[in-house]
Formats: sequence, structure tokens, C-alpha cells
Amino acid sequence: MLFLGIIFLFTGCNFSDHDTQSKQNIPTINIVKQGEISWTDKERCMITYTENGKSINIPATIKKRGGSSSKFYKNSFTIKLNKKFGLCNIAHENDWIFNANYIDKTFMRHKLSYDLYRQMKPENTAPRCGYAFVEHNRDSLGLYVVMEKVNSGMIGVDKTDTMSMVFKEPKIFFENRLPIGNIRDTTNYYDQRYPDISVSNKTWFIEEFKNFLFYSSDSDFLEEIDKRIDIANVIDWHLLLLFSNNSDGIMKNFFLYKNNSVSPLRIAIWDYDHSFGRDGDNEMNMMEHELDCNRSILLKRLMHIPGSEYPDKLKERWWALRNNNIFTYQNIEELVAQNNSIIEEAVKKNAEIWPVDDKWYFDSNNYHDELKIILEFAQLRINQLDSYFSHTQVAEN
Repeated sequence: MLFLGIIFLFTGCNFSDHDTQSKQNIPTINIVKQGEISWTDKERCMITYTENGKSINIPATIKKRGGSSSKFYKNSFTIKLNKKFGLCNIAHENDWIFNANYIDKTFMRHKLSYDLYRQMKPENTAPRCGYAFVEHNRDSLGLYVVMEKVNSGMIGVDKTDTMSMVFKEPKIFFENRLPIGNIRDTTNYYDQRYPDISVSNKTWFIEEFKNFLFYSSDSDFLEEIDKRIDIANVIDWHLLLLFSNNSDGIMKNFFLYKNNSVSPLRIAIWDYDHSFGRDGDNEMNMMEHELDCNRSILLKRLMHIPGSEYPDKLKERWWALRNNNIFTYQNIEELVAQNNSIIEEAVKKNAEIWPVDDKWYFDSNNYHDELKIILEFAQLRINQLDSYFSHTQVAEN
């Protein structure tokens, strides 16, 4: 079945009704800025966006971005346009990420995960992505994944409501405070992104939620948890973690947000290159190392408190998504084929600049080898999770 799928993938299938871009229509984004781009300071530049032979110049600010990925030769960028504009046929925004996607030779693992999350339910928040060639003063930097930046505007929080808030990777699943060296901003431990913490500090709210997660009685937890956080949203997040085997996404790689005073907290996902057969450092992982969702106090208590209905809801949701053609091999195959129809030729050009046998990779697999890994992983993981959720009572995980 897998090899039939691979043949199917590379025989020119047409998914144009669903594509946001086409193979002939990858735009070019030229960053016009003298000198090196800074890691620390947002500096002014001009973005020249060219698509279908037409160009537009947009003033912007730019800086390099990345944690562990900063060691790679190809860098990612944070861009703020001075006006909203729709790059790569994505809805008009002014905050963007140009993701180098260096460690993932398929350029798909982020996008595949985000698209799946939104397929599961339209209300699930994940960045929309497209592809572009990026240049710096007309020197080619290669193929990039252009992403919406997750922030209050992209999420759509109600800015007239004083209880709207957004946190990036808040340290709520760690019982003890992390050392200062692990904190991006020591004056903003929970990384509050909206509102500005100097204007309205929501630390009290997130700490109260964290204390509830760790110290509430079992009965209080079961009675109140669905008033505090959207359980249906948590279930979808949990299932995506399980399906993709993204162990990085359990304690980080998510945004926690509250749209208004009456809405519960919700999870938006971010950073999923650690998925579908590779770990975040590019090491192969065809389920030799399985994620442990019990690391999260939220998921641990939902799964293991006596009387919790969550395990049955998780199981029910898995089978619903299987029946609705979300978590199926055919859906993953189609999503991969859609992306391949856009970028197959572009990846070849990127490899001329950034060879696939560089020292940062664990092997010299090429793009097509990596697509096979994604498809083989998807079938392997579907079979494993089907078996897991076929038990009368969901096993502890």
C-alpha cells in the first residue's frame, strides 16, 4: 500500500482545487537591507514581493530568529510589514515568519501538522503557511516556509475585553520554577504576549491556573477543569501530539490564549518539525522513542483521575477523526501530494544552495526519501493508535 501511495504521489496528481499555490507560482521575496540582518534588533528594510511577474515594495522591519536552529547556516526571520498584505495567498497580515525549515528536508512537517490541526476543527488555531524563494539583496537564500506569526491579531482575541490574553509556551506544566537560564525574559516568566505585560500583567491568572492543575483535589479538578480550559480543544491537541509523536510539543511549542472573559483557555500549536518520523534534531524516529504525555500535569490528571470521562472522549474523538478521513493514510498522502506539486522543483534549487548531506543531518537522504518516511510513519502510527484505541478501556499513556 505504501509503495502504491508513493507511486501515486509522484505521477503528477492534480490537487489544484485545494492548492493555495501552484508549482509555477512560487513567489520571490527579496529583503532589501544593507549589511547583515541582526539577531537582536528589529531593523528597517524593504520587502520586494514578486508573484506572477508583478512586484510590490513594502517597508518592514526584520530580525533573525531561532533557538536551537540558530546554529544552522540558513537562518529564519521575523518580519513586520508596515501594512497588512497577503503573502503566498494567505490572508492579509503584517506579522510573518520566514521559516528556513533547514532541518526538515521535506519542508512539510510544520505545514502538515498545522493543516491537520485545522482540519480536525476549524476553530483550532495554527499558522497558515505558503512557500516562497527568499533573497537578501538579490542573493538567493533558498526556499522558505512563509508562516503567519501567532499573536493576538492572528488568533482574533477580543481586544475590548480586559480578560483577553495570549501566552507563548507558558511554564505551567512545570511544578517548580525553571532556572533563570531557561527563561527568555526574566521579567515575564510565563511569556505573556498579549496584552503587553507592562500595561496589564496577567501573571496572577496563569499562576492561579497552574496551581489549580497541580494542587486541586481530584473532585474539584473534575468539576472545574472544563470551565477553565476547552476540553474539546485539548483533546484535538492531545491526539495531534500522539499522531505526530511530537514529544517537544508536550511542554512547549504551543500558545495558550483566552479570547474574552467568558471563554475558557485554548491551545494554538507551533513548531512541529519534531514529527512524522524525525526528531527535532533530524534524528530518525520511527516510534523507537515514543512521547510520554504524562509529562504534562494537565494530560496526566485528565487521563488518570478515577471517574474522569476524558479517556473515553479521547477514544471517541480518535474514531470520529478516523471515520471523517482526517487521521487516515489517504488524507496524509493527499496533503503530501498537494505540497509536493508546489515545491518539488523548488526543493531541487534549494539543495543547490543547502546540500542535503550537510554535517547537521544524521544521513544523506534526499527529498523523496524523506517523503517516503512521512508516509511510512503515518501508516505505522495509524496502525499503532488504532490498536491502542481499540481496547475497551484506553490504556494509560
